[in-house]
Amino acid sequence: MGSVTLLTGQPKEGVFVEARSESRGYYEEATTDSFGRFRLRGLIPGSSYSIRVVAKDNLRLAAVERASPESVSVDVDEEDISGIGFVVFERPEATILSCHVEGNDIDMLQPHLSVEIRSAVDPSRIESVLPVPLSYHVEVRNLPKGKHFVQLRSGLPSHTHIFESELVEVDLEKQPQIHVGPLKYKTEKRHHKQELTPAPVFPLIVGVSVVTVVISMPRLKDLYQRTSLSSGNTPSRKEPRKTILRKRA
Repeated sequence: MGSVTLLTGQPKEGVFVEARSESRGYYEEATTDSFGRFRLRGLIPGSSYSIRVVAKDNLRLAAVERASPESVSVDVDEEDISGIGFVVFERPEATILSCHVEGNDIDMLQPHLSVEIRSAVDPSRIESVLPVPLSYHVEVRNLPKGKHFVQLRSGLPSHTHIFESELVEVDLEKQPQIHVGPLKYKTEKRHHKQELTPAPVFPLIVGVSVVTVVISMPRLKDLYQRTSLSSGNTPSRKEPRKTILRKRA
């Protein structure tokens, strides 16, 4: 039996402690309770073990950088061994931000979706952009502590689709490990109105002129005939008869 504490003397819960017999290959492990105590069971009498604190990557358990002493050697007999103590130094707490995405037609939109994380102090600074995987779950580690904006982005063209998503603010200073979600969105296709192309003015004028001429042709023909008839009925002028002077012989 033994205990694990911090440098301040505070008990440390969730620390892995292992006993390993290098000569015989025996191995046992235990985890400290809320009082920092651990109990290694199943040690074989007549064997020598090296007991030490082990740092394991488990988010639910303590993050230990190192321990003092590094290890303690014990020879196991029929009686219990107690009084083994370790002082541990904690690893700086890493930040973990996770989130999941929900929305309509997410199966089709998934390849176009990404999670954007910006600094709340300087929104123009993008901390991270992560594509949304098939699990619709995103996780990013080691972001700077402080406030951040988390928002879902779409890669679809803005002229064909309308995309709206909520902006979420998180504080990794107060809560270094946090889950956000669900991140929701709304999307719809843009409906473009078909604009009528104005007809060219010149062909329209020509067309109207042609129609006007065609309609006016009977009237023009009638006017022409009347003019010709009037010209034919006008009396012709007689030339004055010339007087012939005759000389007498």
